[in-house]
Amino acid sequence: MSVLGRVGRPVPGGLRRLSVQEVRGGARMVVCATLSWYLSVELGISSAPIAAVLPAVFTLSGIPLWAPRLGLYRLGGVLLGVGIAAVALRWLPVSTFSLAVVVSAGYLASLLLRIDGVPSQQVLVSAVLVFGVPVSGYPEQRVLENLVGIAVVILLGPLLWPPDPCRLLSGRLDVYRDRLDHLLEELGRRPGRAPLRQGAGQREGLWQQPHDLGRDLERARRALRWSVTHRRSAAALDEVGHRIHLAERTAAPLHCLTAQLNAAGGLPAAGPSDAHAPDTHAPAAHAPDAHAPLLDAVRHALVRALDGADPAEPIALARVIGGQDGLARSGRHDSLLRGLLLLVLDRLDDYREAHFTGR
Repeated sequence: MSVLGRVGRPVPGGLRRLSVQEVRGGARMVVCATLSWYLSVELGISSAPIAAVLPAVFTLSGIPLWAPRLGLYRLGGVLLGVGIAAVALRWLPVSTFSLAVVVSAGYLASLLLRIDGVPSQQVLVSAVLVFGVPVSGYPEQRVLENLVGIAVVILLGPLLWPPDPCRLLSGRLDVYRDRLDHLLEELGRRPGRAPLRQGAGQREGLWQQPHDLGRDLERARRALRWSVTHRRSAAALDEVGHRIHLAERTAAPLHCLTAQLNAAGGLPAAGPSDAHAPDTHAPAAHAPDAHAPLLDAVRHALVRALDGADPAEPIALARVIGGQDGLARSGRHDSLLRGLLLLVLDRLDDYREAHFTGR
């Protein structure tokens, strides 16, 4: 069976099956890289223009609508790095000392040219590569190859099988919502115990997802300003953006809440021999039990809001449960858990008031 015939089917050995977007992304990268190589050869720049291929490899790995902006940043990094290396080769002999000078200058320059707040490694890479090939004409050749590759990426990349950024971000938000729902449900139905240990590794990156979604949302908004094919996605992107901001605002209290509930379960950190040893420093084991109804109501409200529906009913239920005397008069640790849940409810109220009230 061919490789294409296996796309979308489970692959033995633990490999994840390919998605349609991944196949399209690979095809987009291959087309742009091949065309960049071909044009560089035809223009007589080089017989093996590796540098012309790199823009397609590095800038088309994400959403292609970002490619023009990333390509321009890459061009700036290449020009700056090549300039640093050219000056160093002009005034210094090739030596360990001059390499240290180039790396230092390249690093400082990368701090000036940042992409979304992150220093541009392209400056340092270009400076070191050009410095390592002290051949006449090589700096100019590398710049020309990058110009061809970046031009292809900017002009052609966003037009080849362009995915809808709104659909991509909404799909990723749905994944986060489902994982969060599963985690909170697991905590609520296991009173007095922490979630299963084998699920811990899968949750390590959960709280980073809202931040990543917020970053990519801003990238998509900037990209749509220059996109002709996805102008209509701007309104839909705003709706997804409201839910992403809700996920960002609730991530920190939920992270703290789940950490406290894990601690309340008294899961032993030592080996099997200490499994039955009492932990005098652990919070009371009944804490997850006492807050299970409130946790469940907050979970339903949050999942409903992240799904784009009006969370009025589960919020009202959670308020009733949260105002009960038994919870209000609880101890210090129970009060912390209740306060975190009510904080999440407050942020759900803000979200609902901004986006559902008055419809």
